[in-house]
Amino acid sequence: MVAALRHLDERRSRCLTHARRAALLPRHAHIDEALVEVHAFVSLYRRLGSAPTDTAGRELRPPLRPLRRSPSAQAALDELDGCLVEHCPAPRERAYPAQRVREPAPPVPLPGRETGLQPFPVRSVTGSLRTVVAQYGVRVTHDPQSPLAVGSLLSWAAERGEAVDPLAADAVVHLLALSGARVRGSLPEAAPDLVRTVLLEALPQFLSVAPGDEGAALGVLRVLADRTRADGRLNAKRHARLRDAIDGCAEEHLRVMRDPRELTLSRYWGGLLRARGVDVRDVAAVRDVLEELARLPYAERAGLLTLPYAGQAVTGTDEAAGADGDDPDEYRAGGAYGAAWALRPYRRGLAMERQAAAGMVLGQRLALCLMNEEDEAPWVAGLLGEQGLARLMDADGPEEWVEAVTKAGLSVARRWSYASEGLSVEVFPAPGPGPRDMALVTAVGRVAEQYDVLWGGEPFAPPHPLPADRDGFVSGLRANGLLAPAVRLATAPPADPEIDPDGVSFAVATGFLVLDEDGTPCPGPSLEAWRERDAGELAGLAVRALVEWCDRLGADPDIGEEFDDEILGDLVTLYTAAGETRSVARDAAVSAEWAVPPRTSFAAPVRERDDAAGPGEPGQEAERAEPEEPDGSASSYRLPSPPELERLLGLGTLDENDVAELEPEAHRLAARLDALAGAGVVWRSGDAYGLTPLAAVVLREALLLAHGGGWPPRAAKPGPDGGRDDARDGEPGPQWTPSTVSERFPTLEAVSALDAGRLVTAAWHWEAATARRVLRAWVAAGDGPDARWPRLLAALAAPAPPTHLADHRALAARTLPDAPVGLVAGYVGDPVLGAWAAEALRAAGQPVEADAVPRSSRLLWQLDRLHALAVPAWRASFTRYAETADADGPEPTDGPDSSKDPGRAPELEALYDAFQKTAADWPGGADALTAELAHADPFTASHSLELLTDHPDQEIARPAALAHRECERTRSGPAPEAGGGSAGRRKAGKKARKRGGRR
Repeated sequence: MVAALRHLDERRSRCLTHARRAALLPRHAHIDEALVEVHAFVSLYRRLGSAPTDTAGRELRPPLRPLRRSPSAQAALDELDGCLVEHCPAPRERAYPAQRVREPAPPVPLPGRETGLQPFPVRSVTGSLRTVVAQYGVRVTHDPQSPLAVGSLLSWAAERGEAVDPLAADAVVHLLALSGARVRGSLPEAAPDLVRTVLLEALPQFLSVAPGDEGAALGVLRVLADRTRADGRLNAKRHARLRDAIDGCAEEHLRVMRDPRELTLSRYWGGLLRARGVDVRDVAAVRDVLEELARLPYAERAGLLTLPYAGQAVTGTDEAAGADGDDPDEYRAGGAYGAAWALRPYRRGLAMERQAAAGMVLGQRLALCLMNEEDEAPWVAGLLGEQGLARLMDADGPEEWVEAVTKAGLSVARRWSYASEGLSVEVFPAPGPGPRDMALVTAVGRVAEQYDVLWGGEPFAPPHPLPADRDGFVSGLRANGLLAPAVRLATAPPADPEIDPDGVSFAVATGFLVLDEDGTPCPGPSLEAWRERDAGELAGLAVRALVEWCDRLGADPDIGEEFDDEILGDLVTLYTAAGETRSVARDAAVSAEWAVPPRTSFAAPVRERDDAAGPGEPGQEAERAEPEEPDGSASSYRLPSPPELERLLGLGTLDENDVAELEPEAHRLAARLDALAGAGVVWRSGDAYGLTPLAAVVLREALLLAHGGGWPPRAAKPGPDGGRDDARDGEPGPQWTPSTVSERFPTLEAVSALDAGRLVTAAWHWEAATARRVLRAWVAAGDGPDARWPRLLAALAAPAPPTHLADHRALAARTLPDAPVGLVAGYVGDPVLGAWAAEALRAAGQPVEADAVPRSSRLLWQLDRLHALAVPAWRASFTRYAETADADGPEPTDGPDSSKDPGRAPELEALYDAFQKTAADWPGGADALTAELAHADPFTASHSLELLTDHPDQEIARPAALAHRECERTRSGPAPEAGGGSAGRRKAGKKARKRGGRR
């Protein structure tokens, strides 16, 4: 007791000290410091009721009156006046028991949101709640004797004959208070900045309205402003300014409230219920309508529960949706694959993602207001309820804290949408929005991450063979094993989930099973979509199932992953290979870190076991035999014979010991492929394997959704010059539709319709075998080879940007041997293609005079030849230096005396010999050759010239060094684009080599 009295006396003394300092500082023109002291006095005075503090508060008003023209001083006076009127004669009692706050150690960042909506004011929680309150300066004043008087505001509006939506009034009043508004007389006092925050940031996340009532909150704010004016807390000027702020935000508020990009799960269901005339505050009425919706036929229910597309919602038109409930027909102008099929479930997932983000932020704000050390808010405890308050106060550790905060925010958010007491997730009928839909957004993000890391610089992805249409996709999906195990369990759920825990877990993850309160499996909503053959829903389920399969295989200790998402990344790589047949042995050698040359995939195509002894044409794969029936293990797999391995790997002579060393990794990869083949994701026949068309369409679906297939961009706003500002953060252009997004992941038919120039530009970024396959298909399509070969050769002869010169020449070198001889002969005199055209003609038995090839083309041909020798020379140099460092021996030198070094790499000797022979026949010798190489293509020549600077002959080393410096000066300008020319690239890491040794 003595300690408590001493503490009370100390607070009284501090309070009186702040009052005296606040009265003295204005005399010396220290206005800001005085206002700080006033705020400190008021904070302590609220908890005290002694006569000395009452007197000090009254005596503090006269020194502050001359400062009333200052807004900050006026705010301090208003705060002091309110405290003098509303203070209690005794210390306040807590509205709830005091509990110790546990420290949520690390910060809790908000998840990213697909919409452009700014986060609700507080963005993160760091350290204890009291620390955060001090950090952000959040203070919520309030009437400690009563909760927020929403009913009083409604009654006052009714007396004036103004109709106010009770749900909107409750949301506006509480969100204003949570945003930091002062609460006097049990009502928050709105300010212009808070009005904008609530109208444009908070209400679009939490308030549900019926169509046509989107402006309900505007009426509430106007009534609240009039009520504050009538109570004498606003003068005429401030009242007019507040009303102007409300009117200024009205148009933007209405637009945002109608925009489905801003819909959350609670807002969607609340709006749907209110549109059907349901009293959303009546739990029984809400439950009855939801059960009525669940009894509707699937097709009618699916059309009713589809989120509106942006054009319909923003413009207010009543255009009919497509036949499948997605967007109108013009959004699917590209045929069967003109747009993503899973738009409906993906958009539902985005709504759930926004719901989770909004719930977390609201929960953070509730916690900050609840735990403010100086100002308690009992109305916050009333919002949370006893259970929510106890869960929040008892949260232990960062994960539990995040979960408690998010649940608290979601629970309070439903207050402004519909009554949810006792409503389970299963009550809401499918295929309406639900928490299960967020799994698709997560799966799509993981697929897109793998694509963007490995292949994101491509103008568009090479096309992979796909099923004919939606019916073909659905039939293929129902026939293979991707979803079949989950369907079997959903058709006959096991009484005990422990009988098949892995299968039940997979079925629950894909929505084919749900667990009741007792943990018993029951059929889930996905089973109905399966039976109804809903292509859009099944496409979304297939994406989720594919990612789940990869996770399960990755966790297998025998065939699992070496790094995160390795299997998923391999499948994305197969998709971008455009139907390439891969070799188990070759990929196993890459995984085992054998130095497999990247060009082997083009120079040594994969063949079936029965024709492995026959010759093969570079870049041309053999006809694929029927896939082997996987038996669940890799025992049926056998490595190719040593001669075939030598051809596939390009590593020279291999013996049985090499085969034995490669076998464990090859069998591990084969076992993984057989498991994927059991799900219909890949096929394997002997050593050959590839991606199935069904898996290709599933991966393409995920990529379409991730790269803008969810929503069109928002309507353009007026620019600063009065024009339209169409730029949006990372969004497609103003003519965007889902079909334009599909152009980044085209089908074979779409690529066949492209012009040759665009196709050549995209082929720079593709693998050699992939580019040759697609170009051959393009030439054979349309009006035929006779018409298309001239266009393709003209595109290859067109100038390329400096950063892609090497890629352009490499593509031409691979393409010209396939072109008609008569057409190729016309390009012998081309300044770029002439040398390659001459080589193609000589290979076809046609004589070509050396003088007929321009010097510029011969120079580029020699440059690429030297570069092809420089790449292995660099690789050998890295290996040799690493071995020397491991052996702690002297480092080898490549200086003037290096010719005496017997350990110099033979690859480097080959480069030196080739350059010397070329320089001997070149006009001007080594000086002229090195200078011309640096000028022709500095990005490619830099590698070879840097190695030549250490040539033992100084007549070569000196000009090479000068030319190399010139290359570096040129390269220090605009940097090469991602995925550009082959020069200047660092040695690929294991993850990149695992994808097939690209570039």
